[in-house]
Amino acid sequence: MRRIRVVALDDGALPHKPKQNHRHALLVAVLFGNLRILDVRTGSLSIDGTDANEAVARLVKSIRSDFDAVMLPSISLGGFNLVNLPVIAHDLHKPVIAVTRERPDNNAVRRALRDHFTDWRERWKTVVAAGPNYSYKPMSGEPSLYYEVKGASPSFARRLIKASAAISRLPEPMRVARILARGLSVQATTTVA
Repeated sequence: MRRIRVVALDDGALPHKPKQNHRHALLVAVLFGNLRILDVRTGSLSIDGTDANEAVARLVKSIRSDFDAVMLPSISLGGFNLVNLPVIAHDLHKPVIAVTRERPDNNAVRRALRDHFTDWRERWKTVVAAGPNYSYKPMSGEPSLYYEVKGASPSFARRLIKASAAISRLPEPMRVARILARGLSVQATTTVA
C-alpha cells in the first residue's frame, strides 16, 4: 500500500460521576502520515448524547490536510454517543473504519440501550447501520482485531490496518490518539480538582 494519511480519533476518560455541567468528553483527532504525527486537534462531545457525528465531522474537517481514511476506536464514543458510520463516511467523503480489540457483543449493547435510553430504538438503528463486523490479525502471534467499515471495501480496511500496525496489533494512529485522549482528559480532571 502506498504511503497513507489517516485521521484517528479517540475519546478521553469519562468522569466516574459526571456533574450536570460537565457532561462532555474530550475528543482527540490525530493526523498520521507515514507513521508520523502531522497534526493534533481536540474537541468534545456530550456523554451518552447524540452529537457524535457532528463532533467527529467538526474535528476532522478542522484538519487542513488531505487524508485517506478515518479510524475510530468503535462506533461508541463518550459512553453511548453513537457514530453513524454510513452517514459520517458520506459527510466526510472518506472511508471510515471502526476498529476494536474485542469482538463487539451487539446483544449486550442492545440490552444496555434498551435499559438506559428512551430513544434506544433509534440508537440501535445506528448500531445496525455499521454493518457486518470483520476480524483481522495484522500481526502473527497477536489476537485478532475487529472492524466495521463504510466508504471502502473490507480489503481496503485490512490493508490500512496492516500498514499502520507498527508496534502492536492496534494501528499506530489509533494507539497514539488513545494515549493523547486519556492523558489529556486525566490532566484536565486533575487540574480542575
